[in-house]
Amino acid sequence: MSRVLAFIAAAGTLMLPCTAVAQAPLPTTDATGSMHGKVVAYTSGTAFALLDSEDKLRRVKLTGIDAPERRQRFATQARQLASEWLGRSAIHIRIDGIGKDGRAHGRVEIDGRDVGLTMITAGLAWCDPSDLPMLPAQARERYNEACSQAKNGRQGIWRDANPVPPWEYRKIPEFDPLPQPQRGSERSCRDIGYQSVQCDDGTRYRAVGDEIQGSDGSTYARRGRTLTGEDGSRYTQQGTSTYGTDGTICRTRGRQTLCY
Repeated sequence: MSRVLAFIAAAGTLMLPCTAVAQAPLPTTDATGSMHGKVVAYTSGTAFALLDSEDKLRRVKLTGIDAPERRQRFATQARQLASEWLGRSAIHIRIDGIGKDGRAHGRVEIDGRDVGLTMITAGLAWCDPSDLPMLPAQARERYNEACSQAKNGRQGIWRDANPVPPWEYRKIPEFDPLPQPQRGSERSCRDIGYQSVQCDDGTRYRAVGDEIQGSDGSTYARRGRTLTGEDGSRYTQQGTSTYGTDGTICRTRGRQTLCY
């Protein structure tokens, strides 16, 4: 695992698959205020990256709702339901507005069904007070009613006594794990360019799209500054340090990284 951590730390600039999305200009909408494209990645069940008709990545959020964050309960179910609807083919998005962060806020209808309303009804999204006002009055009324029904029926997230809304969950600070100096150096890796890192045991890791592929056959999905293994293990970069869920810590100096 420490080799994977070393890859993240040594190749920090490679760990930014969403950079292109974040830096893309604001979505260009047509005269009807809409956008077409294919969903290529999900941040959550209600936020995703879209490859539009001009092959540009756009950040999009379903208007008026917010799904659980990755580490919250029902986050996986929310992403699965969203992908079942949004991942079928190219989609049409009705733009309701642009957020302060540059994301397009919009609604998607597939087979005559409002995907956002479907997420609420399943109990896999909250009504989001921050952008609910973007919705037309009739849609806002339907969303609020669906949220009340899902809560009263204890659907999905409402099975918990006091579910924490994602906008509150995001305010919870994340603390760096305490360093463990008693450990000896286990691995050393070096950034060798070409989106690759060479470790002292001969293993190489290379960034390919949204994945990190190891010469040992291992594969890790990457999102932002986090890698996730097939076994659920996670490795997150914070500054020049990288932390793994197994307690391993890597420190980077220049092109060299040591893991403890």
